Amino acid sequence: MYKQLLKNPEKFEVKYPKTIVPQPTETDYEIGFIRRYFAKKSNNVYGYVFEISEETYAEYVNKKSPMWVATNVKWRIKGPIEKTFKPDGTIQDIGVRDSNKAALGIVSATIPNIKLYLPNLLQFYRP
Repeated sequence: MYKQLLKNPEKFEVKYPKTIVPQPTETDYEIGFIRRYFAKKSNNVYGYVFEISEETYAEYVNKKSPMWVATNVKWRIKGPIEKTFKPDGTIQDIGVRDSNKAALGIVSATIPNIKLYLPNLLQFYRP
């Protein structure tokens, strides 16, 4: 293996994904959600979380890269912040904060420390 490394060092080089910050469009705000994509190195459970583009996410998923774990989350950006109730007392809407908290709970099965990367559950929120 060492001889292979000397001959082709780029073959063994870890290429880190380009981190992005999503920019919700007016259409996204009309829909009320955006899709966010994340990756981390597969050999480090609590390693750095990269927010990546949809294209990079597709590459990792399609190639089934053993170096990276990738996931996505449906992130709510519009609606009431907190729960709202109907006149009969049942929940009408769980709110943006609880929607995003629930989404992170699901995604944390793949990337356990994603909540550290996304502490602001109202990121990109617009009333």
